[in-house]
Amino acid sequence: MTSIRKKNEAELITAFKTLLKEQCYGSQGQLAAALAEQGFKNMSQAKISRLLSKLGAVKMRNASSQVVYILPDELAIPKSRQAIQSVVASVKHNNMQIIVKTGIGGAPLISRMLDSMGESAGILGTLAGDDTIFIAPMDVSRIDQTTEDIKRLLDV
Repeated sequence: MTSIRKKNEAELITAFKTLLKEQCYGSQGQLAAALAEQGFKNMSQAKISRLLSKLGAVKMRNASSQVVYILPDELAIPKSRQAIQSVVASVKHNNMQIIVKTGIGGAPLISRMLDSMGESAGILGTLAGDDTIFIAPMDVSRIDQTTEDIKRLLDV
């Protein structure tokens, strides 16, 4: 019974990833309906939410400007300074945290880039919403310098 359950779960995850790659599902209800069409019945909002969390899916704008769920490997880090400048609006701190404001949907992308730099850039960690990133600096006594380094890095 366990091997059948694991097989069904693997099939569900594969189907779920395929749907997310289409980048046209903006709600958990839409995803549940699409999975039901593929034979995965009784997909509750809680199950969909767990799958989204498990796969690390985030909501972002697709090429058609629709806000949809996208898998992390679908997120591309901007390759040019112009692309980053068009996403980042401001970088400020309150002597405890550094706050980066971005355009809608830009925070996960920039946060991922900053996280990849980590301690070498004075960043302990980041937390991203849709358009805001909270950065925990390695050393709050150097927060001015870390903020300036981030501004320089993002060219803002």
